[in-house]
Amino acid sequence: ALLSPGEMTLFALQLLLGSSALRLSSAPSSRRTALLSQAAAAAAASTAFAHAAWAEPPPAEAVRGHLSELKALLADKENFVTALSDGAPYKLPAQIPFTTFQKLEKTSDPEFMEAAIDYAEAYRGVKDLVKLARLTKQTVAVSTKEPGKPRKETQVSYGDVPDSGLATAKEYAERAADEILGASVALDAAVKYMGTAK
Repeated sequence: ALLSPGEMTLFALQLLLGSSALRLSSAPSSRRTALLSQAAAAAAASTAFAHAAWAEPPPAEAVRGHLSELKALLADKENFVTALSDGAPYKLPAQIPFTTFQKLEKTSDPEFMEAAIDYAEAYRGVKDLVKLARLTKQTVAVSTKEPGKPRKETQVSYGDVPDSGLATAKEYAERAADEILGASVALDAAVKYMGTAK
């Protein structure tokens, strides 16, 4: 059976200290200190090696990391909606490329790719709605002409243009927040079905 990182470290430390103990009993105090230092250094190196051997591969780390970002975004939902409603900048986490999911497909449960597709569709919706929210805040020139008066041009937000067909920035922001929740739920399901292929 494979040893866990902690078990590997303990085993290595026992071997090192056991072999050192035979020499410590007859060694001078200065040599004793040096041997103990060497044993401690080797044990630390063994710990690092054990954790490296058990570290999760990059594709799986990327999925888990992005899920954490989505959960943080949901926790900041109020600021997210306010920022988009006011036309303030708000940076979205980068979407996970579908190739990342494909690298994990072979060692994951069959439901994994279904959840990945649900995530991709939901997060695409997030990005589209954020673009629409920002579009409503873009300034455009509107030209009007009244009888007997010269043509008048005014600068307004696109969302305020009559018959623009756009909803308000706040509505798009709230819908985007709902899609973020959907993406987070789908990605959480994907993590449960996920393997750890490199």
